[in-house]
Amino acid sequence: MGLNLNSVNQRPYIVKDGKKSVQSKQEEEKSARQTEDEQQNSRSKGLALVEDKPKTFVPNYAAQVQQQSWQATRNQIQAQSKLQHHTPVNSAPAADTFEYQGTSANINIAQILKDFRNTALAIGTPAELQEEVDGYLNLIQSQVSKENPNTKLIKSNLKNASTLLDGYISETLNKDSKVVENWVDAIFLQQIDFKYNENDINPQFLVKFPEKTLNKTAEKPETAPEPTPQPSVPAIDEELKNMFKYSKQLARENNPKAALLSFQKALTRADELGEDSVKSKIYLEVGDIYNDYNYLPQALTSYHKSLESATENTVKIKAHYSMAQIYDNVNQISPALDHYYTTVAYAGEEDNLIAQSVSLTKMGNIYSDMYEQDSLEYYSTAKELAEQTDNSKVKGFIASSTADSLSKFGEPQEALKEYSQAVQHYSNADSPQKVAQNYNAAADLMIQYHNINKAKSLLAKGLAYANRTNDLDLIAEMSGKLEILS
Repeated sequence: MGLNLNSVNQRPYIVKDGKKSVQSKQEEEKSARQTEDEQQNSRSKGLALVEDKPKTFVPNYAAQVQQQSWQATRNQIQAQSKLQHHTPVNSAPAADTFEYQGTSANINIAQILKDFRNTALAIGTPAELQEEVDGYLNLIQSQVSKENPNTKLIKSNLKNASTLLDGYISETLNKDSKVVENWVDAIFLQQIDFKYNENDINPQFLVKFPEKTLNKTAEKPETAPEPTPQPSVPAIDEELKNMFKYSKQLARENNPKAALLSFQKALTRADELGEDSVKSKIYLEVGDIYNDYNYLPQALTSYHKSLESATENTVKIKAHYSMAQIYDNVNQISPALDHYYTTVAYAGEEDNLIAQSVSLTKMGNIYSDMYEQDSLEYYSTAKELAEQTDNSKVKGFIASSTADSLSKFGEPQEALKEYSQAVQHYSNADSPQKVAQNYNAAADLMIQYHNINKAKSLLAKGLAYANRTNDLDLIAEMSGKLEILS
């Protein structure tokens, strides 16, 4: 179609061995169960990638759904991605503070090593770098097994390993970061027990935000329609239930420090009662707080911890969809696809058409950004599933994403049809901003193909919707284009 890939500055271009039909995957799985919208079915759950081995975080995909075929695609993506230069998207970096706060400052070296390894895995450390990091950690492991460990050597190796991880975080987020090194420095201020003991766990070990970041209200960009309901308040011990609800209230009131401390108390109570399912919900909420304030490594670690004790698909779905979005936002293609794909499998088990549709569309967007027409298969399947629901926002999201992809592939007429569908769906959902954005995108497409009159007509219609919003930038952009064309 005459696409010039030399100017593409998005995701790396990847050529796969062959096309895969998403529809056939679902037909071979549990298509008979994929029949209800989240608004129609109280069992609707959401998105997930399950990892049932907490020490290694090796994915244990739901029912091993089509694992072999997806593994082949994933392995190829990983192999080819090593040869590509990842250009990070404009996402806020993780904060350069990683401190622990609690009533006890005693920390066992076993807990430090475990948290370090979990952090390395949570941020998606490449295999080559992970091997180098493991080299330092193995030296530490050897020392702490001795009767009189060399504490200076242990600290030196921890610093070296932290420098490697910070280098990777800095490269990924396109901003200098010392998040892990600062965390290690904070640990050195604690009373470290260098006698290795995996059973010596300090439950007060909690990450603390820097003051300047928490005094502002978190602002999150507009994203895809929320595909999953929030996990319910645990119906258990009344005291624990009230602590959980109070902690969530603090988070809603934009008081994250107080919320984290409150959740930590609830976590201690859940430990006392042996309520693992509640612990998973607490870690999920903590992960959401970190995610809201763009503390990405901490958010990923919390989501992983949530999965260690998760028993409900609601929690697994929410945690893994959140991780998929984090990886997607920083252009980590392979883990993002892993999480989105297993999300579809778990959503199928829970008869959640919305979750499947949104996740498939997100996967389609990744392939579209790599200029692969396989993206259209994902959109097509997502659309078929969404049509069985009455969720207009999700339908609009799918149509808009499909239109953007068709526009990239040089199919203006088909793209216009999808933009028209997106406008209709978002109008039904009473989302004037989204309506205006799709009119704007359609107008840009017409300008590209020198159909000025059509572009002017689309801009005029879209501007009427934009004026109903508080999006001054969008209003100014569309008004400016209309003025120039006129």
